[in-house]
Amino acid sequence: MEFLQGICGFLAGLLGLYSAVIFVRIIISWILLFSRQNGWRSGNGGYGYNQENYDQPSGIAKVDQVLGKICDPFLNMFRGFKGLRRSRVDFTPLLALVVLSIVRSLLSMFAQYGRISIWTIIAVVISGLWNSFFSLLLFILIVLLIVRLVFTNKTTTSAYNVINALDPILDGPVGLVYKLFYRGKRMDDRKVVITALVFYIVMFILLRWGVSILVNFLAGM
Repeated sequence: MEFLQGICGFLAGLLGLYSAVIFVRIIISWILLFSRQNGWRSGNGGYGYNQENYDQPSGIAKVDQVLGKICDPFLNMFRGFKGLRRSRVDFTPLLALVVLSIVRSLLSMFAQYGRISIWTIIAVVISGLWNSFFSLLLFILIVLLIVRLVFTNKTTTSAYNVINALDPILDGPVGLVYKLFYRGKRMDDRKVVITALVFYIVMFILLRWGVSILVNFLAGM
């Protein structure tokens, strides 16, 4: 049993390292996505561009290619979840991190205690889904709503660019709030965004409280 616990502990460590590599891959891919959309560059190569040959990757794009060979075989398993794609932003890698987090937590628990119960597994799954996925999505959504609110009444070109970039991502969540509270009414954008922001902040607090109670209850069974 101790040998098996040692193997599980070793695998949990490897999964932790692999999760960190995937996280770096996600951040770099998002940087490259937004840099290409907005044309950001800084010197030769910049954010993955070669100014003399745009088809030739350079700088951070080369790192992205190397990490892609390591991470993409696993990440591609989650590409079928189309509901996690908002505009050009792909959130499916976050689901991949959730799966790794849950498996790593189970391996770590077995390595430490030598056994796990069905209720412990359920508690770990619920906790992993909330902490590594749903809470993160809600947090990102709240931040984007705050940014959208800041630029709502601005008339500059940069403000319009920010709004045009955010609206395809926020259409679904904000549309849901509009249907819940203002169906059939003509409402000012600012009021709808404020309502959506308050709604998702309250939802975040309530879900966090509810998940904590549920996980503690299951873990104690």
